[in-house]
Amino acid sequence: MPHDARAAPSPMADGRGLTNPASKPLDVGNGRLAASFGRTNASLLSLLTVDPRHGSVELLAAPPFDESRRGDPEATRAYRQRLTDDRFACLWLETTTGDLVQADRLEATDPLRPRWTGRIGKASVEVEAWPTAAGIEIEWRFDGGGAVRVPGLRAVVAGRLDLPALAEITETDPVPPGGVGATVLRAERSRLVVAAPGLTASMVIDAPDGGAWAVDGGTARLDVPVGSDGPHRTVRVQVSLRPEEPAGDHVARRSAKVRLDPPARRLVERALAYVRGCTCLRLAADERVLLTDHRLLPLSWTRDAYYQALLLLAADGPGDRDRVAGHLRWLWRRCARPDGRWMRSNHADGRPKDRGFQADQQLFPLIELADYWRRSGTVPEGVDWTAAVRGAWSAAVAAIDPDSGLIASYENPADDVAGLPFLLGSQIVLWYAAQRIAEIAASGAIDLDVASLVAVGERTRDGVARHFLDGDRWSDATDLAGHRSAYRDANDLPVALAPIWGFCRPHDPIWRATMVLALGPDNPGYASGPRGGLGSAHTDGAWTLGDVQAWIVARVARDERGQARAIKRLAQVAFEDGMLPEAYSTSREPDIRVRHWFAWPGSVLGALLLLDARGDLETFLEVAR
Repeated sequence: MPHDARAAPSPMADGRGLTNPASKPLDVGNGRLAASFGRTNASLLSLLTVDPRHGSVELLAAPPFDESRRGDPEATRAYRQRLTDDRFACLWLETTTGDLVQADRLEATDPLRPRWTGRIGKASVEVEAWPTAAGIEIEWRFDGGGAVRVPGLRAVVAGRLDLPALAEITETDPVPPGGVGATVLRAERSRLVVAAPGLTASMVIDAPDGGAWAVDGGTARLDVPVGSDGPHRTVRVQVSLRPEEPAGDHVARRSAKVRLDPPARRLVERALAYVRGCTCLRLAADERVLLTDHRLLPLSWTRDAYYQALLLLAADGPGDRDRVAGHLRWLWRRCARPDGRWMRSNHADGRPKDRGFQADQQLFPLIELADYWRRSGTVPEGVDWTAAVRGAWSAAVAAIDPDSGLIASYENPADDVAGLPFLLGSQIVLWYAAQRIAEIAASGAIDLDVASLVAVGERTRDGVARHFLDGDRWSDATDLAGHRSAYRDANDLPVALAPIWGFCRPHDPIWRATMVLALGPDNPGYASGPRGGLGSAHTDGAWTLGDVQAWIVARVARDERGQARAIKRLAQVAFEDGMLPEAYSTSREPDIRVRHWFAWPGSVLGALLLLDARGDLETFLEVAR
């Protein structure tokens, strides 16, 4: 029977939610499905997949976003917080008398297999969830503890199959409102099919131990009989796509075998598990999208995706090169570019979402291709790379000012309108992309003129020397008419990476002075307080990307204590599962973490740590000389 997409929230509303600022739902995925589970009750809060017609499709029970508040930052933040609330479950287990799982201990050290322990009624319970190639497995194990019998048990499904709200803080092209139709729950004995008339994707919930689903309105229930042979009971449920959909991945359990201190290793392993399972999702047999996250904004930014791809290439575990090759095919074959340029963001099916032009978004796909070529010695099959790269490079060159050699950008890396159109970070990315593509061309893998590529890059570097020097450091932006900005932003990683990429020498006094300003209180982008740090005008607080920049500066200076301080800070502000927030309050009371799902910070940190631990950070990233 149909379930109204605007029906009341799930009956899990028992007053609980996230109380610890370091808490968040726990996520597992298999490269086709990404799932989030409640911290306090081990219930399923969300199940997301990507779809070639609709982008992203999600099973969830949280109330829809209020479209009348679209573009309101406070409403957007409140909606995002609601998605973390354990009360809004779409699949859970309860007793036949209505008792719910009460999880009192969480084990999140294994990023692929979270474990909860607690009770249901008077019986103890242990819950685990993990990804398989077929879907997401959930197992509840009960022990009545001697004379206490395990009560009758019931699995419950309620919620809707819908398109994610995609509520953004800064949004140039909102998604037009439009429903996908009422969700339909269809019981096929122990199999429950969840579908919506406006969607091609449907999801399946199987109870392999038997029983039969019963659908009543918008809720499905499956009674789990308890045998008379003792107090022990195990209940298993698997959630998956329709059986004919492509399978997911067997996600590797651990990161590359390199030596990392425990805090750093935990951050790296969480980032790798999240990217492999939850954001690098298969859209076709040979194509994958890389989402910025799987819950708040399941969209693709080429910049965020680049650092996720770099993490995969740095780890270079089973299937990682194939994942990046699939993403490159998605970028260059499926991702729509109306005027030859990548947009600020795209839906998972390749349609443009926000169309504002950011210079770096146009250039990072070129660098990702160059990284893949360095790692594998070839370029992925299935694309005419000479034609594709020539077209993308021509679109980038069209945005270069002919007099200065600098590239203009409508938006800055924080997704805000650029007050001054020529951004320092964009010039460094342009120089880097030109040099790295020239390296592939010199190998003969693509047929482009090496000398002209190098010349564009060197002209850009000369333009930086002429137009960005402000005293003893570089300015952040200019209009070429004498106006400059001294602001530094946590999102602007290319400036911090300049010596690692080879744009300048590690001891360059101009770069060092620029980064001293960036990481200090004289920077307008610095967030002051007891745990102050580099932030962004986009969102208040210190940013984890600012802490990553602090690690980079310490690494360039061979300052081991500085590197350790940066990792310690990141470990302290990470969520319980090791995922890094976007930003956090500079006060410890109240202790606030912003954005519970965000792949970018953990990906760039993980990539740099893995490359550095192997001793090939500069070897892999620096322009060949």
